Amino acid sequence: MKLISSTLFCALAFLIAASAQDSLARTEKVEDSPARTVRAQDPPPRFARAQDSLTRFTSAQDSLAPTASAHDSSARFAIVQDSLAKVQLKKAYIVDLLLKSPGMRPAMISTTFISRGQLEGNLKGKNILSSDFGQQRTEALLNLPVKNWGKSGMVTATILYARTNYQLSDIKGLDITESSLSKNTVGLTTTYRRVDSLFGRMFVSSASVVLLTGDGGGINKYAVMGNGMILLKKSAQTTLMVGIQVIIDPTNITPVIPLLVYQKQLPNGVDLNFTIPQQLTLRKTLSKNCWASFGTILSSSVSFFNYSSPNIPRNANFSTLDLKTGPGVEYKLGKLLLAGVSAGLWTPVMYRQYGRWEKSNRYFFDGKVDTTPYINLNLSLIPF
Repeated sequence: MKLISSTLFCALAFLIAASAQDSLARTEKVEDSPARTVRAQDPPPRFARAQDSLTRFTSAQDSLAPTASAHDSSARFAIVQDSLAKVQLKKAYIVDLLLKSPGMRPAMISTTFISRGQLEGNLKGKNILSSDFGQQRTEALLNLPVKNWGKSGMVTATILYARTNYQLSDIKGLDITESSLSKNTVGLTTTYRRVDSLFGRMFVSSASVVLLTGDGGGINKYAVMGNGMILLKKSAQTTLMVGIQVIIDPTNITPVIPLLVYQKQLPNGVDLNFTIPQQLTLRKTLSKNCWASFGTILSSSVSFFNYSSPNIPRNANFSTLDLKTGPGVEYKLGKLLLAGVSAGLWTPVMYRQYGRWEKSNRYFFDGKVDTTPYINLNLSLIPF
């Protein structure tokens, strides 16, 4: 989900950062401009009376010059202070966006321990497997800026490494020699984003190419995606955006997905974050460096298998879809690191295997797994 799903937060952070750069540029111009002073011209020595009048006028101007200079300095200082305040506010917005969307942070490593539950496996509609089933997932995510053209857009690259350990015990129905199996998945997503105006409203668009590989090497899965979202409402308390995502993927059965971002600051200091298709969470600031949350997050994974049995595809994808529901706490360590822990219930939604380049609804294996407890530990990089 970190590579496939789309989110608006990175584009908003890009827009805010660009505005901050413009504010800093304006501030530097103000600081570099010379102070304006009022200067008296030397009077022409033609008539004594006129000379006396000009002399008195010059003296009056000279007495006012320090006041004018002080006024200009105060004005410049006020402009600089206002620009710096805006930059700090924009940085706070970016941090808030990164707190709401962990997948958009510059770097993150996360490990999830999932308790054992009962697994019932069906092969082509026939029950062939019953077992206790446990998992442990470790993911490392790195978001890198590649190129920035300011208002014309930017290119980013996301690198994902995931290692999933599947554990079976008390197996019935099949003679399985390896009760523990680990699979590695490596992914690269390259994305171009830009911010435009549509019908007088902010419009965020992006295009992405996703490449995934596994233990055997080679490209095991790819996808091309295009997103478009329009800002319908933006205030101090509420943000509302809607859009669609178009997916080109040989295995995908849903080429178009609706997108929605709804954020609202509730009167009790709790932030509501409702993002389709990713999450529904409530978050509250406990202190300057500590945040608590509660909600449901959609997570997914894919592993790649090779088989030698003639009854099933030689190369297969194992795709999972889960819901994580429960509380979480994040605490900022120093200036850059953010440590988090969350726990709750892990609800499996889909566990299927299908041919490497076949549609996902043409699966040959379907697993049903019980809802079980989980705990997640993560460490992230926050730039401010």
